[in-house]
Amino acid sequence: QAEEEIIASKYDKEYLPITGFSEFTKHAALLAYGKDCPALQENRIAITQSISGTGALRIAGAFLQRFYNQSKTIYLPKPTWGNHIPVFKDSGLEVKFYRYYDAQTVGLDEGGMSEDAPKGSIVLLHACAHNPTGVDPTKEQWKKIGD
Repeated sequence: QAEEEIIASKYDKEYLPITGFSEFTKHAALLAYGKDCPALQENRIAITQSISGTGALRIAGAFLQRFYNQSKTIYLPKPTWGNHIPVFKDSGLEVKFYRYYDAQTVGLDEGGMSEDAPKGSIVLLHACAHNPTGVDPTKEQWKKIGD
């Protein structure tokens, strides 16, 4: 019965296009950037679907290594998830670290982050639920990070 429903639907069981399922990526971009984002409205954002979080990081690492000429060093939070280091090294990037967790405040080490990763650096940020600490920047801290 499930197969009959799939066959009857407008979707097929073939491989997705190389950049993923277009309806999914379109809505993911809307969710991430918002419908009022000028770059999205002007079609200046490229988006692709990956097989996993690790797969997405590998794609990002390869892209940065190949096309971002300002730096070939990525700063990872300390601590970070164990697979991040080999993923980015395998991409051809040099891996350095920035202080993320402040044991005194049980929060983000804002000073350490800005001191360790110079302005304009490639920095890996966990959008939520930093692994392994669980510490997320506050809205105010996100604004500072963005600056």
